[in-house]
Amino acid sequence: MLNQGLTILLYMFAFATGCMTLVLSVVFHIRESYEWTKYFIVFHASLLLVMVLQVLNVFVDVFLGNTVASVTGIVIQSLLAANVSFLIAFVPFFTTWIIAQPWRNPFRVLFFFLAGAYMALSVLDMIFSSTWVFQSSMMLVFVSTLFFCIFVIVKNLKTIIQPDVRTVSKAIIILSFVMIPLLAISIVFPDLRYISYPIYFMAFSIIILVYLFIYFKRMPHAPVRELTYEHVSKFHITEREYEVVKHIKSGFTNKEIASALGISVNTVNNHVANIFFKTQVRSRIDLLNVLNQE
Repeated sequence: MLNQGLTILLYMFAFATGCMTLVLSVVFHIRESYEWTKYFIVFHASLLLVMVLQVLNVFVDVFLGNTVASVTGIVIQSLLAANVSFLIAFVPFFTTWIIAQPWRNPFRVLFFFLAGAYMALSVLDMIFSSTWVFQSSMMLVFVSTLFFCIFVIVKNLKTIIQPDVRTVSKAIIILSFVMIPLLAISIVFPDLRYISYPIYFMAFSIIILVYLFIYFKRMPHAPVRELTYEHVSKFHITEREYEVVKHIKSGFTNKEIASALGISVNTVNNHVANIFFKTQVRSRIDLLNVLNQE
């Protein structure tokens, strides 16, 4: 009971930190109106939901009777499996979308497959009453997805121009390399996931909180500006490229930009490459940060 009590306490601290991060992220999005912040809010809310479902699982095991716990546990585990499966597909998309857009398409099918595999393993785990093989396989899928995302961040770290964003990225990398061994051990000892996840989530939330606090402290009264052609003209961006930039700011993919502008995807790819070259950036976030400072 003591261990379960400490686990619940750990989850409560992580939940409080995560909620603060989520609220400030929403404020940040309202202030800046970046499309990527909406994706981050979805991402962070999903992580928060995973943690809530995990702690509900602990509560059910401790405080409910066997029959009620069994039925409630199945519902919670189903929701948890669905949410983690969503994250396995979504997090690589989010990571590659904001850092290395060309990486996304080749890996899309892979992570949809892994998400489906995780869901199937979860169903089998519930059918066969939490067997070690299925739980370990689920952790392996999750850790592999996390490792891929960290690899993408490491590979593209030098392309992040903004010092604060680069510092946050480095902190997340360090945190992940510290936590990945613990998560990897959870593959062999699945029970460790009950403490490894809230620790990782809480530390991640604290990193984002620090970034947001610094942002709000430095820019307490900065108005949200409309992106005009004057903002991009100093980079010798053409009017057509300006249209592409506006769609990038709205979160459009290259394919969606092509459809909106009535041009081919290859043409959009060329425009994006030219825009990145002229502004000396290699990610969408850096592009918008640079233009927002003009």
